[in-house]
Amino acid sequence: MKISRRQFFTGLGGLIVASGISRFKTIDSAMAAEPKSIGKGKVSITWLGHGSFLFTSVKGRKILLDPWVKTNPMCPAKYRTIEGFPKVDIVLYTHGHVDHFMLPDLEAIVKRFNPMIIAPFELGLFIKNKLPAANYGLFQVANKGGAGLIEGVKIHMVGADHSSDAQLYSFEAPPNPVGEPVGYVLEFENGFKIYHSGDTGLMADMKFVIGDYYQPDLAILPIGDIFTMGSREAAYACKLIRPRYVIPEHYRTFPALVQSPNAFLKHTKAYAPGTKVIVMEPGKEIEI
Repeated sequence: MKISRRQFFTGLGGLIVASGISRFKTIDSAMAAEPKSIGKGKVSITWLGHGSFLFTSVKGRKILLDPWVKTNPMCPAKYRTIEGFPKVDIVLYTHGHVDHFMLPDLEAIVKRFNPMIIAPFELGLFIKNKLPAANYGLFQVANKGGAGLIEGVKIHMVGADHSSDAQLYSFEAPPNPVGEPVGYVLEFENGFKIYHSGDTGLMADMKFVIGDYYQPDLAILPIGDIFTMGSREAAYACKLIRPRYVIPEHYRTFPALVQSPNAFLKHTKAYAPGTKVIVMEPGKEIEI
């Protein structure tokens, strides 16, 4: 029996209600819409330490990616409390590990700003179960391959090679299964594209999906090793992706991680000489 798209989503909505998660904000999907290039304006980027970033779109939309702030040793003091953020329009999560998804941080963000939350499907349902008031974008972008136009920014959810179980409060807490990790490609109002890989190892998708198809202008890649790519792998990823710019992240947070971007600078010069490395300091804002 053939099932129409309308019947599928009607059935899914019934399943959500039946499971007790009934307060989703369902918004008409914007997957088919394309962001209109305004031809001018810049995107600003602030590194909050480790894998956490704050993006400000051309039209002033504030996007937080993997906000780990209160207990992040690299997070600047200004952002350790939610009052340090003037506003938050969208929150993106790549996966559930406690150094990327900390439930108390999200709880404070939801209470103060009520932003749209984008996360891979299982993590999104987990968030909604823990924080019923959360505005989880189930019908916006909810799994790899999906895309949605949110607050004027086209958000594409893409693959990552990592794990994802959530610990919620601390590194010592027991894990909770919350699906698979992802990365994102953000396409801003002026057409500028940023690829944030999330935590990942080197993977073929970086050439065939990210580089060949999405063609980002800027890549944000982990270089810390141990849990993600190291400096050499990240530099080789630049060869595959071919971005104009790259920002290294996910390093210096703990003694076990790479403490300096020097090796990454050297390897990028060898593997991808056409890519400019932008080394950021936590709390500093750049415009691009």
